[in-house]
Amino acid sequence: MSTQAGRATPPLPEQCVHDRFAERANDALEAVALECGGRRLTYAELDARAGQVAHLLRGRGVRPGVAVAVSAQRDLEVLVALLGVLKAGGHYLPLDPDYPAERLEFMLADSGARLLLVQPEFADGFAGAPGLDTVLMDRDWSAASELPTSTPAAGARPDDLAYVMYTSGSTGRPKGVEVTHRNIMRLVHEADYADLDPGQVMLMLAPLSFDASTFELWGALCNGARVAVLPQGVPTAASIEQAVRRHGVTVLFMAAGLFQHVVRTRPGALAGVRQVLVGGDTPPPAEVRTVLEFGVEVVNAYGPTECTTFSCARRGVTVAETRGNIPIGAGIVRTDTYVVDEAYQETPPGVAGELLIGGPGVARGYLGRPALTAERFVPDPFGTAPGARLYRTGDLASRDADGVLHYLGRRDQQVKILGHRVELGEIEVVLGNHPEVRGAAAAVRTTPNGEKQLVGYVLSDTLGPAAGGQLQDYLRERLPDFLVPTAWVRLTEFPLTPNGKLDRSALPAPVAGGDGPGLAPRTPLEQAVAEVWTELLNVAAIGVHDDFFGLGGNSLLATQAAVLLQERFPVDLPVNVVFNAPTVALLTEEVHRAIAEHVAQLSDTEVESMLSQEREG
Repeated sequence: MSTQAGRATPPLPEQCVHDRFAERANDALEAVALECGGRRLTYAELDARAGQVAHLLRGRGVRPGVAVAVSAQRDLEVLVALLGVLKAGGHYLPLDPDYPAERLEFMLADSGARLLLVQPEFADGFAGAPGLDTVLMDRDWSAASELPTSTPAAGARPDDLAYVMYTSGSTGRPKGVEVTHRNIMRLVHEADYADLDPGQVMLMLAPLSFDASTFELWGALCNGARVAVLPQGVPTAASIEQAVRRHGVTVLFMAAGLFQHVVRTRPGALAGVRQVLVGGDTPPPAEVRTVLEFGVEVVNAYGPTECTTFSCARRGVTVAETRGNIPIGAGIVRTDTYVVDEAYQETPPGVAGELLIGGPGVARGYLGRPALTAERFVPDPFGTAPGARLYRTGDLASRDADGVLHYLGRRDQQVKILGHRVELGEIEVVLGNHPEVRGAAAAVRTTPNGEKQLVGYVLSDTLGPAAGGQLQDYLRERLPDFLVPTAWVRLTEFPLTPNGKLDRSALPAPVAGGDGPGLAPRTPLEQAVAEVWTELLNVAAIGVHDDFFGLGGNSLLATQAAVLLQERFPVDLPVNVVFNAPTVALLTEEVHRAIAEHVAQLSDTEVESMLSQEREG
């Protein structure tokens, strides 16, 4: 049965997102809407500045149905820009500046965007894009300050697009999900899965290209709450704890992998937060129990991008539920859920089937992909509304005797890594195009320390045993970091099932360690680097030639390692240093080089002061 069956809920108001925001702004003009670092914007200031941006964009031809690409790091200006795009009647296309140029070029071409809002430091990356009108968020913003602050009469309607967000695609090319104002209103209006009201402070830490940002931004601003923006950069346990304390954060969303890392490394980081929504994967039970001890409410939030961030939620996860399969609960308000068999018949309690989702949160479809849209967005055989559709999630689920939903895994090759949807087929297609690869496969394995690791498998007659770095470089030029394997296995042939298909379950695990496993750290600096790895990877004995990713590291942990090393040594290290120096020995060389460069820039007095402090210590 549908979880909405028999639940009387009034229809959604016929509003666009920016109209709902304007109502909240009028209710509390001087309330703080956004804050980042030491900067703040009230609701009145945000409304006025976004109105000026909207007039600027209208002058550049933005109307309903017009895509506006936005490439910027997370800060106040880009959030003003997003609201301005909606006020102008257009829809935004978030472009992560860290994505490879090839992927950004595809998204621009596929979306048809002809206008780009960009922070100046990223503008050069789009210099070669044909027919692209560029608005810089500093110089052109100054021009906007002379424009009216009112919202222009753009004529946008609830069923017009609000944004297009790209997700991983099994064919080797990402697909754009078309999300309307009505879809977002279903998420934010009368939300029953989270506390969204003027008394809340929401931490915004998701990239704009990740649909959790929809909840963080519009869930707060459409309900009069405050958004505390985490400064740009990969979130770390330390930066999240600092933001929670500084801004008095009461509610936030975290992908399951990040949640696990933060709570494992800093158990009290979320103390004081009222509510933590965890999604993107099954919440880690041990870490859930830890935060419950601090009185934090944990919500297991589930939902695909195609259904506008969240579709189901289990509020108030209990300690008892962490002893088994933590349920995903029930469909959130105005969301229908069905568990069906191959004949689209609902399964009885306890019997697995595919989870289908309906209601006004279901997106319009995939941009320019009518066949795929028809395959995944199907007519609703259970509903009575004309033209109603259901989204086929591809997820297996079951209901218990009380009607509570339990997630059971995927039907296909789609997986989640650090909260990001990953189609293994996309990795395999791109990897298979490498000139020295005659066969490619990808799989996700769980490491001994409980982290999910993306592993690449290749058939090659010419690549050597240590070609992982070469393959990673090749993929990083074409795919986002979360789609790049961190461990590699070279095979002569792939294991096959009796019917000749790839047998993923028989793919071997990568071998941890390097060419000298077991060799202990030889210097104090190597020991210090190894201690950082031990802290992050939860591995007791680490040799100087062991590979960080072979031991279970991933892109998030690699970035955390760089941050921790910078905290412990007076050096500047790039966040990707571990990717380029993945063993203790190699990474120590990088740290030593950075220390030497730092000392060379000091005066004799500063060096003597450092030495004195060292002797006294």
